[in-house]
Amino acid sequence: MAVQIHYEIAAMIFMLAATLVFSHQRHLRVYRSSLFFWLMLLGVATAVCDVFCGIVMYHSVPGWLGIIVQSAFLIMSMVYSVIYSLYAMELLHRLDYIYVHRVLWCIPFVIGITAIVTTPFTGLLYRFDANGMFYKNGWYYLVAGICIVYILVPLLLMQKVSFVSRRIKKWIVAIPVAVVMAKIFEYTVFPNFLFAYAVNSVMVFCCYLFLQNSDYYMDEVTGFFKMHGFEETVREKMAYKEECSVLIIRIINYNAMTEMYEDARLTAIQAAMAELMQKECGDKDYYHIAASTFAILLPNEKETKEVHQRFVDVMPKIWTIDGEEIVHEYCFYEVNILDDCDSVEELLQRVAYARSDHPGHHKVGELIPLTHDAVKPAEEKQMVAELVEQAVIDNSIEIYFQPIYSLEKGRVTSLEVLSRLKDKDKNFINPEFFIHVAEENRDIIALGEQIYRKACIFAKQNHIFDMGIDDININLSPVQCCYEELAQDLIRIAGEYDIPMSRMHLEITESGIMDKEEIRETLETLRSSGAKIALDDFGTGYSNVSSIVSLPVDYVKIDKSLVWSYGRGENKYLDQLVPMIHAEGKRIISEGIETQEHIDIFKRLQGDFLQGYFYSKPLPEREFLQYLRKANGYPADL
Repeated sequence: MAVQIHYEIAAMIFMLAATLVFSHQRHLRVYRSSLFFWLMLLGVATAVCDVFCGIVMYHSVPGWLGIIVQSAFLIMSMVYSVIYSLYAMELLHRLDYIYVHRVLWCIPFVIGITAIVTTPFTGLLYRFDANGMFYKNGWYYLVAGICIVYILVPLLLMQKVSFVSRRIKKWIVAIPVAVVMAKIFEYTVFPNFLFAYAVNSVMVFCCYLFLQNSDYYMDEVTGFFKMHGFEETVREKMAYKEECSVLIIRIINYNAMTEMYEDARLTAIQAAMAELMQKECGDKDYYHIAASTFAILLPNEKETKEVHQRFVDVMPKIWTIDGEEIVHEYCFYEVNILDDCDSVEELLQRVAYARSDHPGHHKVGELIPLTHDAVKPAEEKQMVAELVEQAVIDNSIEIYFQPIYSLEKGRVTSLEVLSRLKDKDKNFINPEFFIHVAEENRDIIALGEQIYRKACIFAKQNHIFDMGIDDININLSPVQCCYEELAQDLIRIAGEYDIPMSRMHLEITESGIMDKEEIRETLETLRSSGAKIALDDFGTGYSNVSSIVSLPVDYVKIDKSLVWSYGRGENKYLDQLVPMIHAEGKRIISEGIETQEHIDIFKRLQGDFLQGYFYSKPLPEREFLQYLRKANGYPADL
């Protein structure tokens, strides 16, 4: 009976060519690259054995030749299954499982080899008759069973691995399923055709294209591996607890350079840096993990320090590209994978910290260890940034209220709206911190509008102007005030709730007003609408009384630090300050009032408004309404 082997022969030639191409490419220095090479090579060898085995099965051959061919085929099939299993286990980063259970792992292979080697004497798996014809015995499929056992191991462990992508898991399943189905069809439906290993070749080649293709990891500009490759490599090293140190090199002023130079010159600098690194350090694991950032994997901390010093000595501060001199500064970071990080995600956070703009931490030429303590502030900042963003999306920022007492009227006449944000443990975050983060991330516009609107809703629904409240004090960020539509938005929102702008007192810090002309213009627009402007935290910045004259403000809030130091007798500044502010036609709100002594001071100095814990701490809505009714003598049912 004739056997069609042309599919297998074509697959052999194709896979041999693909293997040669793969062997001449640069690949990540990870176990899976070498295992995949052996998978391709053994796929070719097994296909060759399968072709000869098909010929032997249906043609009369000398017994010794048939035994050699069958033994080679069965051994190669088992070895191929073992290598595939190792490759799949490496994709799951679970080769350590094999090491721990190495005796158990070897038992099926030893049984299979023993059965194959003894078959010429025992006839356990197959036999050849006197005419050289091949016959299978009942135990022939023992080897197939052993192959399936090795294939099943990664499939079973795969359910316990969560950090591997679904795409990789699909390929781990797809290859053996396709080959096994092809083998079943080959035996049952198309017994005259050999094509199972042709199917295997196609699947392995697709795996190469989608999982092992080095072009996916390669940066064309530098010839280094990109961030994907870096992540794959360090994930393997952490999974197998291999000692390794990461040296990160960053161009400090790269973001500024992007605004000054065209892309061609910047990529030329990247390529020149890559060339210099290879020249100075030779054959290392180099990665181009961001436009401005490179990483090198080194065996230990000692070598990292040596390479760092070499770079400090040789890295030029001026690059000449197309005849133009471009000035550079570099900073260096070090991460010891096993000592400084508990997971790959934590390591990537360290790398993200090095890649981002933190001017206070980018120190020219120094090697900065990225320990947990070093990056903790950045991690906290990132956490708060996410909470702020979520609060903007969910409309979930909380507002509290603190009363402001009028010395003239002898009651609470104003309230300050204070924003509050909680962390994941329901603890309050320092308002100054999360407002600063919101300013940096440009979330302050939406966040400020949310606070302002909630204050208007509170005033409207609870009729606070009928309980002795004349004004609502709301803080504005300098970043908010740079938004050219801010004044119109605040006027519109107040109008939606029928609140006159004359009821609104908007507070901004002294540095915010003095820094930018557009802020002054925004405040002037708000004043023209009837709103009052208060200069917040006076006494903490750099202005003096004479500079207040030109500022578009109606009130000056004296910072609590100035009040407390005056109360302790450490300065007499308020004796001159209060009359001078009054002389300019501006009224005074004194913060930090906590004792009767503080009240007596401002009564003597003829202050206007008092705010502090003596009257009340900031309160949530319901508690503040209860306080207000009691303080101003209004019935509880109003």
